[in-house]
Amino acid sequence: MRETLIYLDNAATSWPKPPAVCEAMCAFLRDSAGNPGRGGHMLARAASETVESARLALAELIAAPDPKRVVLTHGCTDALNIAIHGIMRSAIVRSCGERPRVVCSCLEHNAVLRTLHCYEGSGLIELDVIGCGSDGLIDPSAYLAECDERTVLACLTHASNVLGTIQEVGVIGAGLRERSPRGLFLVDVAQTLGHLPIDVEAGHVDLMAIAGHKGLRGPTGTGALYVGPRAFPDDPDQPRLFCERRGGTGMKAPGLEMPGALPDALEAGTMNAVGFAGLLAAIEADGGADDAGTHESALLSRMLDGLRAIEGVTVFGLPGVDGRMPVVSFIIDGVHPRTAADILDRKHNIAVRGGVHCAPLAHRAIGTGEDGAVRASIGPMNTGEEIDAFVDAVARIAESGGE
Repeated sequence: MRETLIYLDNAATSWPKPPAVCEAMCAFLRDSAGNPGRGGHMLARAASETVESARLALAELIAAPDPKRVVLTHGCTDALNIAIHGIMRSAIVRSCGERPRVVCSCLEHNAVLRTLHCYEGSGLIELDVIGCGSDGLIDPSAYLAECDERTVLACLTHASNVLGTIQEVGVIGAGLRERSPRGLFLVDVAQTLGHLPIDVEAGHVDLMAIAGHKGLRGPTGTGALYVGPRAFPDDPDQPRLFCERRGGTGMKAPGLEMPGALPDALEAGTMNAVGFAGLLAAIEADGGADDAGTHESALLSRMLDGLRAIEGVTVFGLPGVDGRMPVVSFIIDGVHPRTAADILDRKHNIAVRGGVHCAPLAHRAIGTGEDGAVRASIGPMNTGEEIDAFVDAVARIAESGGE
């Protein structure tokens, strides 16, 4: 690893991780690496305790009323797939030949867009995609206008991974309950959890997809899905999110049916217990989320001011730091975004990401098309000196035309 590396790709995954993450994972492998829920011996019990502690910590972070409704997953994409496939399977079975309707925004990640596209492309659902303004804001009124009594699912990213714009989740969630009483609200908090306060009940959220390796600063391969009582009622006779994944749980044997209660109903297979040991350590080590947010906002303001002062650089999204995450997308006249990102990496030891960031409709909405943009995303470990070095490097690329 280059000692002088300036890492500005925290929207993809946070780096560096807290030292406690590595220490906890090594300790788990050394002392507790049984298979959670698969046996009553000491190592299995120790692994189960670690996993349940991680579940409880995540539940507290999102103000979930019951930690058993936090289903541990292999990441945010896994969580989104469990939610979308489960809802679609259940809704299609109950639709009696009438295609269910789904609403999402143009800012969604491919984990949402591609998953929904497979149903729309097969003619199984009607999909409405809501556009955004040039600032990346979704108009709640426009979003809700597309929701009706046939809407079974509404998807919304809490903040765009391209523009960082924070959406009015609570307003849309409350409106959806009125306009589409049977519609479920799925919110992707991959870019916000760990940065902003999250409350699933205050946001009227039925399903929430969580990434463990971004704002929470845990290891990759960790995530969770909050499953609210409207999506998975306690009454087994009520319509539920269908369990697509089946296998061993260790909690119901013998028998060929999956357990009927959460979280086991949606947690088939051996989970990434060592990863959750690391995630738990990251959550416990954080402790300074408010200070980190203030620090990141100051750096974001510094970056925005610096980039906008460079001739030939166009910055997208909201004009200031209010209402946006520490994510900045920009283009340099005459320089392909991937070329600019490569120059920043090879010549300046600065890690950013060029391209469409797995969000093609977001780039179409802001006019960057298939080329995309350069994205720089700030983390709590970045410094003002690093931001200045980054801005200076971008200025050199703009001046040289990428040569």
